[in-house]
Amino acid sequence: RLIRALRYPIFRELNLMVMGVVSGMRVLIWAIFLLIVFIYVVALAMYRLVGDTEQEFETLMVSMLTLFRCFTDGCAAFDGTPLQDRLLRHYGWRFFIGYILVFMLVTVGIFNLIMAIFIDNVMTTQLERKQRDLSETASDTEVALKDNLCRLLLLSKTQLVPTTIAEEIRSIGEANLSHKAKVRAQFDCISSAPDVVISRDAFRVWLQDREFLRVLEDADIDIHNKSTLFDLMDADMGGSLSTDEVYNGLMQLRGPPTKGDIVGISLRVTHIARLVQESIKDL
Repeated sequence: RLIRALRYPIFRELNLMVMGVVSGMRVLIWAIFLLIVFIYVVALAMYRLVGDTEQEFETLMVSMLTLFRCFTDGCAAFDGTPLQDRLLRHYGWRFFIGYILVFMLVTVGIFNLIMAIFIDNVMTTQLERKQRDLSETASDTEVALKDNLCRLLLLSKTQLVPTTIAEEIRSIGEANLSHKAKVRAQFDCISSAPDVVISRDAFRVWLQDREFLRVLEDADIDIHNKSTLFDLMDADMGGSLSTDEVYNGLMQLRGPPTKGDIVGISLRVTHIARLVQESIKDL
């Protein structure tokens, strides 16, 4: 029940944190292994060099624990005094140089490297999971968008749907078909009418409809800047959109931009540039 509860929107941030820890678990395991190996090597060296005279390094396990405390909790001797000061007085500049190198390597090098790899792994995994969710919910999003577009067009006072199309839509709604089949057939009827277009003002009115906004949010479409949605879909800058343009534009706006989107735009621009060059040659 607790796991199912994470699916509710109120637990979205908690769900992201849990999934981030799970996806980065392999990185954490290898990071722990790397740190243990490094501590083992340094602890073995300290045990061989000063284990006979320093009780903090008298055995290999005690030496490893001492080094771990120095890297994380504070480098204190068993009597509570600073261990660095005592070793510096006993071994001079050789300990000073070795301590600085090892401490900087662990704290600045290994720890930061582990953090960077962990964050990169979590973000990459979250993006992959997001793209997979978008792919799995594409069919449900398609039906929800088409259903709301049909509803808004039929209720619109400025974009009147022809009477024949409206009657055909009502007859489809009464047919013995599944909900998805009905919605797709009704949308195809409306999109086949060339006179049905959506103006900028009508689309702004749609963006005040709570049901339509809920569908956009469920489709992971960014609606924080509503004023730009119409301009993004109006590729020919004609000031109006067909039903297919609205639907296809909204489907393309789902989720964050990916490498595929950038490559697709680059290929289209390259194709257009090639067509322009060929047209210039023909002149």
